[in-house]
Amino acid sequence: MSLDKRSTAILNQIVHSEVYIPVEKLAEQFNVSRRTVYNDLDKINFWLKENRISEIQQVRAAGLYLEKQAKQEVMSKLLVFPVYYYELSPEERKAWLVTYFLTSEKPLVLKDLIAITRVSRNTVLEDLKGLREELAGYRLELTSRRKLGYQVFGKETDIRRALVNYIDMIKPQHGWYSWIHGQAFEADNDDSNYKIFNQAELKRIYRKLSLCEQRLGIQFTDDVLDILVVRFYVFLQRIKQKQYVDIDPVEQTVIEQTGECNAAKDFITELESRWQEVIPAREGYYFAKHLLGSKVNYHASFEDENGEISGLREVVKQMIEDFQLVAVVSFTDRAGMETNLHLHLKPAYYRIKYGIDMGELPYDSVEDNFPEIYQLTKKVVHHFERFVGKKIDQSEIAYIAIHFSGWLHKEGLSIQTRRKMLIVCTNGLGTSRLLQSQLEGLFSEVDITGIVSLREYREMELAVEFIVSTVPLPDRGIPVCLVNPLLDNKEKEKLLKQVNALFTENNGYQPYSVDTLMDIVKRYADVREEGELQQELRKYLYHPTVTSEARMKPALKELVNEGDILFATKAGSWQQAVELAASPLLKKGYITEDYIESMVDNIEKQGPYVVISPLVAMPHGRTEDGVNQLGISLLHLQEPVEMLGKKVRIFMVLAPENNEKHLKALAQLTNMFSHDKRAILDAINKEQICKIIKTYSSR
Repeated sequence: MSLDKRSTAILNQIVHSEVYIPVEKLAEQFNVSRRTVYNDLDKINFWLKENRISEIQQVRAAGLYLEKQAKQEVMSKLLVFPVYYYELSPEERKAWLVTYFLTSEKPLVLKDLIAITRVSRNTVLEDLKGLREELAGYRLELTSRRKLGYQVFGKETDIRRALVNYIDMIKPQHGWYSWIHGQAFEADNDDSNYKIFNQAELKRIYRKLSLCEQRLGIQFTDDVLDILVVRFYVFLQRIKQKQYVDIDPVEQTVIEQTGECNAAKDFITELESRWQEVIPAREGYYFAKHLLGSKVNYHASFEDENGEISGLREVVKQMIEDFQLVAVVSFTDRAGMETNLHLHLKPAYYRIKYGIDMGELPYDSVEDNFPEIYQLTKKVVHHFERFVGKKIDQSEIAYIAIHFSGWLHKEGLSIQTRRKMLIVCTNGLGTSRLLQSQLEGLFSEVDITGIVSLREYREMELAVEFIVSTVPLPDRGIPVCLVNPLLDNKEKEKLLKQVNALFTENNGYQPYSVDTLMDIVKRYADVREEGELQQELRKYLYHPTVTSEARMKPALKELVNEGDILFATKAGSWQQAVELAASPLLKKGYITEDYIESMVDNIEKQGPYVVISPLVAMPHGRTEDGVNQLGISLLHLQEPVEMLGKKVRIFMVLAPENNEKHLKALAQLTNMFSHDKRAILDAINKEQICKIIKTYSSR
């Protein structure tokens, strides 16, 4: 019996894995069901048995593994087998079909589509049915005619928009960089679909865009530069077919004022010279829009900003100021925060203004992993929305939230270094900083030497024990751990296991004594290879526990109970109201007298900034002003007291323990006052307020 391609690829994954592999992980990796994986495992074990090799074992709650001797025997036999397999998902199949429909020079018939997607005739027909519906959403029509094959009709602007979105669904196994530079691995070379892209032309476009970076004094993120190359390539295929876009005259006037417009014009001029034909000027404006909307890691200067975005700096300041207010935090490096947020918002402005999709990573998980920061960010983006003149979608909000979250982590961590780690991230400044903060929290004894792009990694000298990367890297003799830009708890545990396997001596993470276990085993059994057994025990017994960040942040009801709530008819002054509102926290020792004085001083100096809603104020200060423990107290006044021109009846005193621990409760509190403020104001006893707090603490 011989193994099929997918079974061989699965076996290859198990052979080369240093840790247990869950069946779910294999199903996800190969785009198949768990049942399919189990069927393939049956085939693999039958093949192993035929070849007198130990079968694959499965450990409950850990995954699949193969003994070391069996791995060596399999590797010697697998030399004659191909080891790469990848089954296109339905979304990827549709993406390839659209790409071929819109860029191919020859008509495509059904047999061509079967070859492209590598599935049956019926599956292709089902894909085409779904694709017709999807393209209708772009105002495009998919038709089929004899001799002409399958064609897509519609306005060129809509066709380009569809191309952009579908191209982003195509993911080479080792990234676009390999294809652009002719360094594709065997896995990518094995896929004939990619041969529709001419590598010489891709390289030429890459060089041109690199010159654009130098001319504009910017550096695109690695991912953006690569995807720009691919997009410009497919745009040029459309231009070769004499299919040109239209540009709104108002957009054209604005774009003309930018350096990106001149760079795009030069790109088109060079193209005209090489092709010996005239290309409409509107294509230059279209290409400039994509340059303007692209994320950058660096910008030499913002001083030459045109009139349209000259007010962006003030918007950034307002957003950070409001975030500090609603989040009750204080950024110490305000200048650095403003510069980096400004660096992100400039291209975001053009993306939103002109509807440019730059193929962002799916940041849906931001709302799940960092719900409080995401909700607070939603409360400050109105400044940017007003500036752009459009509503901002959730993915853009999530990306801004990453900036805030990364900065919060950056200013709140103290690192004890032991080993050295390098981070390679191609996703831009905000994501890089967030990944760094997550890794700093995960590896308290590791010194992160820096964050670099893929291009920088290829050129730099390496002086680290291991590397954490968001993309596959060329082997340079140092262990590499691949991760997603946003780590959930399972991925954190997997990464801890990988690092533990790299450094087998006790490194502070090992919760069990392997030496003690070895002593017990040797009392009752003969151990042939002591070192190998020790390493296997470490890998199996090591179950790192990652504490959920959500559990570290108490809900509102956990911070406010009846003892923290006061009712009074009136207060002689707002200063007295603040003092009375804070008294439950002072009595419990959560705050000091200095903290109350600090809150009053801040309001007197900065004005009534603590009034977060009509009749509602949230006095607060900094942790170092006298906070011993996180707490919230509430004062309910029957008659309002005036605070520097503002009338207040509800005083919520917040004592923050650090920059993040209070965020969950704060988000719930803000939500409560947004929807049920009247019920709080009309409450006549503590029980009513506690009932409302309990309701919003579960949201």
